[in-house]
Formats: sequence, structure tokens, C-alpha cells
Amino acid sequence: MKVKLTKRFVDSVEYATNGTDIYMDEVLTGFALRVGKQSKKYTLHKRINGKLYRDEVEETHLITLTEAREKASTMMVNIKKGLHVYDGYQASPVSQPASNADVPTLTEAYKYFKTMKPNLASRTIDTYNQQILGRLSDWLELPLNDITKTMVSEKHKEISKRSKAQANATMRALRSVWNYCQDSFLDENEEYIIKDQPIRILNAKKDWNKIKPRTRHVEEEYLGTYFQTLIKHRDGSSFKQAPYSN
Repeated sequence: MKVKLTKRFVDSVEYATNGTDIYMDEVLTGFALRVGKQSKKYTLHKRINGKLYRDEVEETHLITLTEAREKASTMMVNIKKGLHVYDGYQASPVSQPASNADVPTLTEAYKYFKTMKPNLASRTIDTYNQQILGRLSDWLELPLNDITKTMVSEKHKEISKRSKAQANATMRALRSVWNYCQDSFLDENEEYIIKDQPIRILNAKKDWNKIKPRTRHVEEEYLGTYFQTLIKHRDGSSFKQAPYSN
């Protein structure tokens, strides 16, 4: 989510209920506020020279917003010059090798996916919410690397009992989020920290559901009634639509 970060906003924004929330600053591109369940931190969140940098600037209570923006700007300049990101800051945190703690949970990965794709249609977001947040709700707090091929196979079979088409769609949505985040969350050597997506097990075992194309059609004598029904139909999103949307 993009916002103009202000002291009032930083102080008033609520802690995340699940995972972390990221608020990208409209003033300084690449500067962000990362809000967890118990912490608020300014971070550098920017792709430079083809690599995504996600480095902590400082906890919000230890620095002013202006100072944080200045520090983030310096960090970006250091990276572009080939220097250490914290060059010039004695109290810099020491870079640690990637661990499982660096791997995002499914909630974090999905929030990141939506944040970095602001042009997704609202209808697409609604569909993804149903699939990721709804049908995969019991996986939301799991790091992606903890989701296994066996879990994918079993979940796909479970959803297929209710709807074969939705089972396929849910796994395709998960695959899209996974692939995007795998290429975004890298260590300092630009190596992946997220394992290859386990959804490929459905290809290997040929377990994707075969959905027959719809062949039924409306008889000519019923076309008038059919179109009138479409025109009069209203659903939960109708208030967002123009009169001719149907």
C-alpha cells in the first residue's frame, strides 16, 4: 500500500493482526514502514540494479521520520556506489546469512504480491482473496518453505470434492504468488531463499482436474427471457457498476 508517511500516520497505524503490513512512502521511492504484531520499523524496500533490497533503516521510536528518510537515501546511494548498505553508520546491523526466519509466510507473501501489483483489477483481487485467504486459510501463518508437495496434493484433493474448477484455480493462484515472491526475496548473493514451488507436483502426477468445456446453449425461444434476467440481475458488487455493466 502506498501512503504519504507522516509522524501522525506512523504513530496511529495499528499493529498487524497477522504477519506484517508494508506501507510504501509516496515521498521517497523505496522507503517504507514495516508494521508487525509488536513492532514498527522504517525499511529500505527497493530494487536497485536488478536486486531487491529489504534492509532495516531503524525502529520508529529511535529515529525521526525525516532522519529515517535521509538515512534511507544514503543507504540507496551506498548500494549504487557498490559500498556496504550501512556504510557510514557505526551502529549498523551485521548482515546475517538467510535463514528460515527470512522466508515470508503465505500471508506476508500474498500481501507483498498485492502491494507490488497495484494494477490488478478489483475483481481479480476478490477472486485471489477467496482462493488464498479463504481456501488456504490454514496455511496463512506458515513460511512458504514449510508448505510441501504432499500438502499441496492433499489440499487440491480436498477442494476438488467441492469444486474441481476451484481446486485448480486455487493452486494456480498460489503458484502465481509463489513464483513472483521467489524472484523477489533474495539473499545478499542474489540466491533464492524461497524453494521451488511445490505446486508442480500436480503436473508430475497429472493430478490437475480435467474441466470439460461448457457446451450447453440457450434455445432461441428463451433468449428474450435470458437477456431480461441478465439485465435485472444484481449481485454484491452491483453498486460499483455502471448501469450498462451487465
